[in-house]
Amino acid sequence: MFKTVEFCWVCEEHSLEEALKKTLGCSGQQIKKYFSSREQERPVKFRDVISLPLNLVNHLKINPTYEGPEVKILLENSDFIVTHKPPRVHCHPHSYEDKDTILNFLVTKKKWDVLNINTKNYDRSLLYRLDYETSGVLLLARNEENFKLMRDNFSHLMKKKFYWAIVEGDFDKEGKWTHFFRSTGPKGVKQKVSDQAIEFSHEGTLSVLKVMCIRNKSLVLVHLKTGLRHQIRAQLSFLGFPILGDELYGGRQAERLFLHALRYETSEIYEDPNAELFSLFFDLNRALEVSHDMFGRLQSG
Repeated sequence: MFKTVEFCWVCEEHSLEEALKKTLGCSGQQIKKYFSSREQERPVKFRDVISLPLNLVNHLKINPTYEGPEVKILLENSDFIVTHKPPRVHCHPHSYEDKDTILNFLVTKKKWDVLNINTKNYDRSLLYRLDYETSGVLLLARNEENFKLMRDNFSHLMKKKFYWAIVEGDFDKEGKWTHFFRSTGPKGVKQKVSDQAIEFSHEGTLSVLKVMCIRNKSLVLVHLKTGLRHQIRAQLSFLGFPILGDELYGGRQAERLFLHALRYETSEIYEDPNAELFSLFFDLNRALEVSHDMFGRLQSG
């Protein structure tokens, strides 16, 4: 059940739908989620008291409470805030009742500049998203101009995206790989991967390098060329090496999904010899402090 608040109306409208649109600025689609057609059509009279869902009243607002694991702010400058996202934390909420996302955390830290951008969408100033299960470096823009520039030209400006993953077995598929992806299952929850282009598929490319293999588990470095949903997870599984903890794609059960966004580089930062590349986009030492030690997991049974 959704939490509700009581509203006492100080106006009269021909229908509840009309009242909600005028008073709260709700769309018809939002109203449908909570009220039947019959409820929407009933008139609203002066001093009527009506229970309204809290999520509807606070649509697109971010709850000022954070209930989740520790989040680290890695660096702040005039253009970006860079955070470390722990595993099993969402990047942004989908409703006001959500309290376990990076944006909830930033509200508690009063980072209003990144929260007052793109206010008609819940993802605000996030320049990209990481899966709920994935940890790592996450970038948010600090001004509208930079946000628009990066969002409109992300694939061109974000030149390098590196990830770590732990996979089962001695990885022997080093190199550059291109496959084709199509969403399958309820709400496209899973990616189907193919060697050949199929209807409605999208091309995805990455490169993989084996860093080490211990106890029949390999630590691999992934250079992500594109950025499709679940791309690394689905593509490594298709190559025969599902990520440890990624049961959706055939991985063995573990305490977490061992995929970590290690480093992001924009062309502007990359070309600036004075930029603090290591501290800005390299999220290794800090990540190991707040998430599971990937080297330790390699050495365990």
